Amino acid sequence: MIRGLYTAATGMKAEMARTDVISNNVANANTIGFKKDRAIFKAYPEMNIHRFFDTVEIAPHKNIDKRPFIGHLGTGVFLDEVNVKLSQGSIRTTGNAFDISISDKVTSGQSDGNYFCHMFEVETPQGIRYTRDGSFTKDAEGFLVTKEGYFVRGENGRINIAQGTDFKVSKDGEIFLDGVPVARLSIVRFSSEQQPIKHGDNLYSGQPQRAQATEYEVLQETIEESNVNAVIEMVDLISAFRAYEANQKVIKAHDELIERAVNDIARI
Repeated sequence: MIRGLYTAATGMKAEMARTDVISNNVANANTIGFKKDRAIFKAYPEMNIHRFFDTVEIAPHKNIDKRPFIGHLGTGVFLDEVNVKLSQGSIRTTGNAFDISISDKVTSGQSDGNYFCHMFEVETPQGIRYTRDGSFTKDAEGFLVTKEGYFVRGENGRINIAQGTDFKVSKDGEIFLDGVPVARLSIVRFSSEQQPIKHGDNLYSGQPQRAQATEYEVLQETIEESNVNAVIEMVDLISAFRAYEANQKVIKAHDELIERAVNDIARI
């Protein structure tokens, strides 16, 4: 009976963690370029169950098994990792020349569920980070920066666009000022197997690969919306609450059984 309490408690802890992940997804459903998280659970090792003092004969030699095997007993689950879903969100046109999104081209490697996700490279006080949020702007010194003021990096460093008025970006990420090429956006690639690490301000870190221009398409005057489906997240949230309540009822039932066992056996 006591083991049942611990098993149900692990289920409650797991559903609490899943609720936190889903709540964060819902809160960022309208965040530009946000990638949803998924809680991945793993089962604790199972236990073999045997009967004691209940011998059985084993054919054909009539050997006696003093501890006959009954089956397996699950011992609960735990949060193994929080996985980032890298699938692309919908693209929305804004008409702002400094809004830039990346369209991930479908490749042969994505057929088995291994998504490729391309990101912009930005320079922050904490070092190089990566983002899908392409709602950029120009700072007072003429550098291309994020909303937070982080420098957007090109293949040769920071991108200065002060000396020009007509700002254009080609599909391969090359930047033109008044028709003259001045820089190329530095774009990297993550995959489902090579997960990025999330930070604040919609930024990621990790060990990405340098992207090839044939793998993506840069779209100017557009932004990528979050890949969170609010309806699905709310359904998952309800499911997590119900699973939490089910485990809670299991603990309550075990508590009542233990109470009866202690009180009734004591009277006997």
